[in-house]
Amino acid sequence: MVTGGMREVRCRVPAPSYRRRLLPCCFARYIPPVDLETVIAEVAPRLLAYATGRTGCRSTAEDVAQDALSALVVRWRRLGPPESPEAFVFAIARRRAARAAARRALLMPLDAVVAIRSGASAIDTYERRTELREVIRAMAHLRKSDRDLLLLRAAGELPLDQIAKITRTSVAAVKMRLHRARARLSQLMQE
Repeated sequence: MVTGGMREVRCRVPAPSYRRRLLPCCFARYIPPVDLETVIAEVAPRLLAYATGRTGCRSTAEDVAQDALSALVVRWRRLGPPESPEAFVFAIARRRAARAAARRALLMPLDAVVAIRSGASAIDTYERRTELREVIRAMAHLRKSDRDLLLLRAAGELPLDQIAKITRTSVAAVKMRLHRARARLSQLMQE
């Protein structure tokens, strides 16, 4: 049927919104099967290290890590595994650690708690403690966002793409911010 130079074409194929779009095999991403216990076992030590570095208190860090892991369990059971369990857990831990640190700052001044390793000599422990105090003092002069990035990378041992998901930025921005934060930290350490 022709009307005003336009053709009306009737098609037997449903509208594009009803079609399932299939990607070629080369674009399919292999996601290995994971179970909840495996994810928790892999993430928990790094999560605890990150939370300890973020809050400055081991007991508060354990609470933050436990809250984040329990949120993962609830999410996993209700809706299935998140796209990235690590990013999910670290994003929750980041928010909860910030709240805990703010709450703790209101109650008492933050003091660096250094765990003494049982097998180390007194001199090694003293040197480690003084070096850690210098790093903590230097990190206190950094911006909060820079401290977060350094802690996620160092204590959390997260890859750049996971940090990008947690901070809701691009990988390139994370690389740039990490580089600048490290440069600022080394400059502060030299002063």
